[in-house]
Amino acid sequence: MSMLSSCLIAESGLQPVNLIAYFKSMLLPTGIFLGLYFFIFFLLRSWVRKFRSDAAIVAIKISQIPVLIIGIVGFLKLFLLNLETTYPLIKIVEQGLTAAIILIVAFWVDRLIKQVLIYVLKDIAQTSEEQWDDVLVPFAETTLPIIVYVTGILLSIQALGIDLTAILLGLGGLGLFLGYVGNEIVGDFFGGLFLLIDSPFKFGDVLTVNGEQVIIKKIGLKLTILYLIDQHCDLYMSNTSFGSSTFSNISRPTSHYYYSLKISITATPDPSRVVNLIESIILAHPDILGSVDRKLEKIENFYGLSNAIPNVSEKREAGKLRLLAEKKLNDRLLLVETAFDDLAEKISQMEAGGLEVTEIRQIQNVFLEICHQVGLEVSSGQSGKKQKSELHESAEITSTESLIGLIRHWYKIWLQDPNLIQNDLVELPSQWEQKINLLKTRFNKTYKRVSSIDIDETRLDTLISDLRIWMEENFKTTRNEWQDPKIWISDFSASDRTYNVKFYIDDVTLEYYQRGKRIQSEINQELTWQLRRAYLAG
Repeated sequence: MSMLSSCLIAESGLQPVNLIAYFKSMLLPTGIFLGLYFFIFFLLRSWVRKFRSDAAIVAIKISQIPVLIIGIVGFLKLFLLNLETTYPLIKIVEQGLTAAIILIVAFWVDRLIKQVLIYVLKDIAQTSEEQWDDVLVPFAETTLPIIVYVTGILLSIQALGIDLTAILLGLGGLGLFLGYVGNEIVGDFFGGLFLLIDSPFKFGDVLTVNGEQVIIKKIGLKLTILYLIDQHCDLYMSNTSFGSSTFSNISRPTSHYYYSLKISITATPDPSRVVNLIESIILAHPDILGSVDRKLEKIENFYGLSNAIPNVSEKREAGKLRLLAEKKLNDRLLLVETAFDDLAEKISQMEAGGLEVTEIRQIQNVFLEICHQVGLEVSSGQSGKKQKSELHESAEITSTESLIGLIRHWYKIWLQDPNLIQNDLVELPSQWEQKINLLKTRFNKTYKRVSSIDIDETRLDTLISDLRIWMEENFKTTRNEWQDPKIWISDFSASDRTYNVKFYIDDVTLEYYQRGKRIQSEINQELTWQLRRAYLAG
């Protein structure tokens, strides 16, 4: 029997194997694999659950089954390698196992990209001031899995013993051919990349392209998809055409948008009387920007006598409450800005001769007092072996009179506006919560510098001033002079005069981007009715 077995083994090309010795040699790598597997997927899992981000726990859950399969297939491959055989079937099985491992790894990496990497990048984009990441993340979400699978398939083909040279040469020739006959496609591809890298917009911004108001929906490998607001349809433009178009971004630097009207009135009435009446009517409208104090004085005149404005009483009351909340918010914001100005001036004077320990402590205390006004407090936690302190929202502070608390109170009152639609009730809080998160990020960056001031510090005053300027330009401004309605008289003649009226509305993105047109129509009708009623227009 023993001789027969030896003959069969010899005929198959297999070398005699001492199975007992082989399994003994496999005990150490098996023990290491099982130990690491148990540590990562059982012990480590319970620890990473404590993290605020769920990226680590999701990565572990996604990896458990693929790692187990890769381990089993890997041990089978090692077993076949130790057989030291020249038998063709065994060799094919071994190559198949290698290809299988590569494909499993590709599938594993694809799931990690989609459920961990892209998720984390989207979260970062929500708290980032940069615009390119809002566009680049969806692009990466589409292209990275394709790259992973194409690479995995090519490597698995190579693992099966198939020469890739001919395939790669063919792909290279195909690429040259496509580049020759399809240079427009290549141009669109790179045009899309340039739009992503040097992006003057982000998804959801309102642009004016070729005289049409559009919203950016998607930038693909070849096409940019735009939503036409007036036509309620999608517009598909090649990336090259869109990149070469001249467009203006209505949503930048802010979502406020300037609307204008022209009103012709007979030359008989006193122009100053006409201007005062027009200004009063415009300032009385709750959705038009202007000095908060002046709007509070005029809002009682918001009667909607032309019947152009439905739910006038409800609209007036909601607008009044919002203005009162905004006035309180602006007062708090002004205190914070003034405190920053004073602190920057003091630091500038202190830095001249080098900072002393007492001056450093004074700067840190004043900065923490400003943080308290904003609604932030220092909280400590363990980060590895180091004690880490950061600024976090204080539930006690933010629920009272802090800047963050007043912001939330203000936008929640804004949600009572009867003209808002269901989509606005979601988007408006999301917009302001994103700004609050950016505010906290900015304060934390400054806190790290302030908490570790060096005696030779010379640029801390600039850092404080930059934060204060950012709050005014990118968070919320307390200065409304530029927002006030503007009225000019033009086209003088013996019989009539033309009054050019311009005003800002509060947010062009609300009411599914129709808010500005509604307000413009209401103001136009109300002005016509009121001017005729006052015998100032025919």
